Parts: sequence; structure tokens; C-alpha cells
Amino acid sequence: MNNQDLLNIKLNIGQSISAQTKIYLDTNYWLRIRDCRTDKDTLLRSCLIELVEAKKVILPISEITFWEILKQTDSNSLKRSALIIDKLSRGISIACEKDRQKLEFLQFVKGNLGKPLYNLNEIVWSKISLIILLPIFVKHDPEMLKGGFINFLSDISFENILTQLEASSNLKPFYHKDDIDSLNYGKEKYKDENKNFHEMYLSELGGYLQEFENDLNSYFEEFYFDETGNKVSDQEHQNTNFKSWKNMIYNLSKLKKLNDKLPSYRIFPEMNAVARWNTNRKYKDGNDTFDFLHVSAALPYFDYFFTERELRTMINQRKLNEVYNCKVLSNIDEILEALNQNIT
Repeated sequence: MNNQDLLNIKLNIGQSISAQTKIYLDTNYWLRIRDCRTDKDTLLRSCLIELVEAKKVILPISEITFWEILKQTDSNSLKRSALIIDKLSRGISIACEKDRQKLEFLQFVKGNLGKPLYNLNEIVWSKISLIILLPIFVKHDPEMLKGGFINFLSDISFENILTQLEASSNLKPFYHKDDIDSLNYGKEKYKDENKNFHEMYLSELGGYLQEFENDLNSYFEEFYFDETGNKVSDQEHQNTNFKSWKNMIYNLSKLKKLNDKLPSYRIFPEMNAVARWNTNRKYKDGNDTFDFLHVSAALPYFDYFFTERELRTMINQRKLNEVYNCKVLSNIDEILEALNQNIT
């Protein structure tokens, strides 16, 4: 969606939270501070509320958090989840995966062509209502992409989204799980296919880029139009190698030259490679895809990521926390210490 009103909202959000410490909670931590079953959970909740109200920290969510919250079947628990998320996120969300891919790719292209760059940390933020609801409306009526309607949607809270879905009988539990039998079968079958971890990562990256090859081409065509005012001609289409962008990212990754660039194209396949490379690890709960999408959203744009121990270990093993300068914590005592010492 290329709309100035939408861009202005994102810029305003990004600028309004630029000085605040950004904390990403995985879904388990959202549920912990919702239920407060231990004294430490209660203390964490109180600390976060105090810091958010003082505008020292902000806890944006992602569309992954939204869908995982919808896995709950109890409507009261669901609404309690929405209330604490609204309170600590202020309705703010990180851009969805596809939007981040696009923004990062265009930033990368501009940088390599010497074009003026935008501040990714300012335009990668949105409202959860816009991420979830706007695509639905625009799909049915592109004319909905107007300032007044966008502003109206941006003010809708997570709780109100649930209320509206419930009132229209469209509030359904979200049941997606990974096919663990297929994943474990494939892991065993191809366990000797790669000689080292880097080969394993490139194998995962190749499949990932294949899935988004057409998107990469459309992003560049949009860039071309913005720069020239012209659409790519039929002749140019015929003379274009449409695999070039995919191959470029793959080859730069092969040579280990991307560093912290294009994080949405690196983190997800690398986390999958970690899972496959560890021969002792089995796919168990069907949540790996969502876990790795949380990681991909959190590391490049947040200061802290609070998650479970296994995921923290996998991230730190690859030093992705260092690459993207994000402190990843799983122990609640460490979390409370970090909040007290580094943020207050």
C-alpha cells in the first residue's frame, strides 16, 4: 500500500516512540503478565505498566502475537489478553513481515545505488488495527485507502477488534500448527545433505527466497516507478533476469557480506537452519514457525526480547542478538534486574 496518509501515520508513530526503550514479549510472556500466577509475574506486570505510563518503554506487538492470542478458546481470557496488550502497546505494532521485507529491500537497493535513505526505525511501526483490518477493507474496496478512514481504523483497539469480530460471529480460534511429523521426517531424510552449518543455512535461505522471488521483483518495479515515473516496459521485462534479486541476496549471504542488512531475509531461515542442524532436537509442539517469526520481528527493531530459554539459546548460539544489538532474556530475575537497572 503506497499511501501518504498511511506513511504519515507510521512516521508519527515512529517519531513518538523514538526515545522509548522498545521491548518485545513473546506470547508466553504476555500470558504470564495477564495471569500473574507468581509474585514475580505480578512484579513484572507492575514494573512494565509503570514504565509505559512514564513513557520510558513501549511494548509493540506483531501480527504473530495477534494470531497466537487468538488460539485461546475462552472469550474472557482472550479479552483479558487484549486489555493488557492495549495498555502496554498503546495499540502500536511492528510492521507485518511482508511490509518489513519490502522496506528493507528498498532500503538496500537505494543504499547500493547511492539514493537518499529513510530511517527504517521510524517507518517500521504501525497500529495493530491497521495491520489486521486495513488489508481486509482494501481488498474489497481500494477506495478505502483514504486518510479519514485510515485514521478511523488506527484508533481501534485490540479489545474492540475482538468485540467487533465476536458481534459479527467471526471470532474464531486460530488453530495453525506446524506439521511436526513432516518436519521430523524431512530433517532425518536430509540430515547428511549439508556438510556444515553455513551450507544448511544457505539451503534454508534458498527455499525462503524462492517463495518471495516475485515479491522482490515487484518491489524493484515500484522503486523504478518512484524514481523514473515510468512503469517497466514489455521490452524491459523480456530483457530482465527475474531471478537476479534472489540470486544477489543468496550470493551475498554465501559470502557472509550482508551483516545486519535485510534482517527479514536472514533471521527466519537462519533460525530454521539452527533447528535442523541440531540433530538432538526434535520438532515437538508445532510452534517453531511462529517462534521464529517472533525472532525475526524482534531482533532488528527492539532493544529487548523476552522469550523462552530454548529460543534464547538458539539466538545467542548464532550471536544474532549481537548482530542486531538486541538483549534477549528468558529468566524473569534477569528481566526484572534489567528493567530496574537499565531502564528506570
